[in-house]
Amino acid sequence: MTHAGIDVDQLFGAGLPSLDAEQTRLLDTARAEFVEHGFRRTSVGDIARRAKVSRPTVYRRLGDKDEIVRQVVVREVVTFFVTIGAQVLTKSTPSEKAVEAFVLGVRECGRHPLVAALRQYEPETLTSFLTDHVTTLEPVRAAIAMAIVGDALPLDGALRAAEMFIRVTASMLVVPSEMLPIDTDARARWFAETYFPPLIEASMGPAPH
Repeated sequence: MTHAGIDVDQLFGAGLPSLDAEQTRLLDTARAEFVEHGFRRTSVGDIARRAKVSRPTVYRRLGDKDEIVRQVVVREVVTFFVTIGAQVLTKSTPSEKAVEAFVLGVRECGRHPLVAALRQYEPETLTSFLTDHVTTLEPVRAAIAMAIVGDALPLDGALRAAEMFIRVTASMLVVPSEMLPIDTDARARWFAETYFPPLIEASMGPAPH
């Protein structure tokens, strides 16, 4: 499945299951609960009540809470990268692609209701979610890596660079810096153009063993 030059199946693999109408409705309901209350304060029972189904139905159709969170997040990531794909993939170099993805990503995080909910209710969850939650981090890291990979930047290097970008971005979003603000497109672009090319260059070499 290709959108705007992005092979979504290659990026997300089994992380992007085919959903029927009921599963889609339940995920929409779960997303609404997460936006209103955050991940931690939302239970499977809350999702079931809002969707007007039984808890066993939610478990049967979507899985447990961790799986529901993963599916909601992967779907959001897919939607975001499909939306920005045309703008990012037209750039010539890995650094230019990384800069563009960062600017667009920061802009989206500033207005995304799910990110806003996590900032309000559980900023520590947002940090751990972006840096330590392997099952949900992997699709994000893979998407960034596939967007910036090139002849000079092999996939293993792109994955390392993507890991750094995620951790830097998480830190900047959760704990904004007065010295290095990224609250406008211009500031975010300056930050990325200043600090990301050296990260890309460092990632072009082999990793230490």
